[in-house]
Amino acid sequence: MTRRGVSAAFVAAVMLLVAACAGPAEEPGPTTLSWYVGPERADVESLAESCSDASGGRYRIEVERLPDDVEDRHAELVRRLLARDDSIDLFSMDMAWSAELAAAQVLAPVPEDLKQPFAQDVVPAALEATTVDGLLVAAPWTFDPWLLWWRGNAAERAGLDTTKPITWDDLLAGAELSGRQVLVDDPDGDGLAAWVNALVVGAGGTLLEGEGRSPDVGLDSAAGEEAAGIVEYLAEARLGGDPTAEAGAGLARRGGFVVAPSSFVSDPDVATVAGDLQWAPYPQVADTPAAPATGAALAVPLYAPSTSLSYEAVSCLTSADSLAALMTGSGHSAARATTYDAQDVVAGYPLADVTRPALETALALPRTPYWMRVRAALEKTWTPLSAVGSSTPDLSQKAVRSAVAGGLP
Repeated sequence: MTRRGVSAAFVAAVMLLVAACAGPAEEPGPTTLSWYVGPERADVESLAESCSDASGGRYRIEVERLPDDVEDRHAELVRRLLARDDSIDLFSMDMAWSAELAAAQVLAPVPEDLKQPFAQDVVPAALEATTVDGLLVAAPWTFDPWLLWWRGNAAERAGLDTTKPITWDDLLAGAELSGRQVLVDDPDGDGLAAWVNALVVGAGGTLLEGEGRSPDVGLDSAAGEEAAGIVEYLAEARLGGDPTAEAGAGLARRGGFVVAPSSFVSDPDVATVAGDLQWAPYPQVADTPAAPATGAALAVPLYAPSTSLSYEAVSCLTSADSLAALMTGSGHSAARATTYDAQDVVAGYPLADVTRPALETALALPRTPYWMRVRAALEKTWTPLSAVGSSTPDLSQKAVRSAVAGGLP
């Protein structure tokens, strides 16, 4: 018999036999969701595992790392999002990028039934930072106000009364008196911009306001001059250098003072002196508290394979339990203020007496689609700190305006 003579019945019998030998069909496993995160002092792997377990087998979150440096991280994300890369299911987004990524139309819209839960009880500054044209574009996650850190009795030796608001003048005079340095923490490259913004706002001004190509820039002003004067004095008195990722190591080795986000408490470089760490509210420029805040939101790309599953994962990662675990495990401050009332947080988050009040006045970075250009212009005109002087506010104003208008930062 030729092959053409094989009957349909014979073929069907063979197929049934093969199927029987293969055994029962396997149940499909959970969908893998890739969560891309930047430099994190939190145990994001544990958070991912907890949410994966809670999904009941619907999904499993795998953590992928983005570059530590803010410019590299931004460049990689933007490139992949614009290329419609569907391998990113969700990502931790610097809040300062909200306007840019929303304008580029690379974010999946937040589902209607999640807009209210994601926004509920969120600190106003964090909610504003993640809202573009009246629409929430990502789920606020962390919002870490910066604090003043030191070891042991360094503040007492510097003559600082930590029961009252400390000003930058107090801090610099005390550091000079005690022969200590004041370091600015900068784990990813955004520290300088956050610091300058807070100095200007604290002096009663506004660094930048407006989302178009011609925003109001307030660097060349009395507030900008006061901010430059603080930076100039710090450098001239040799009290500190440019913002650095080595601030934690410097504090552990030499003592002194550091201004850094609340998650600084989990910096591996201070692990050996963690029991000796002290903290107080961020120094004021004048009478108005204005601490920088380092914020992250959880976003879903427009071209994620399953936006519904991605948003399920975001819902879990921003749940009360997840945010409480985030705070007690890493020192991060949750963007949702009511997390501070959770039993675990009340019992296991000693920073609350300082961070909770700070959330009311903490500053997100200015909201503009051109933030990364603004950041580069600030970096160019405010570093090295040793070059900052009376001409800096005017030079920086022109650089920022040019960068936002489309010129070179």
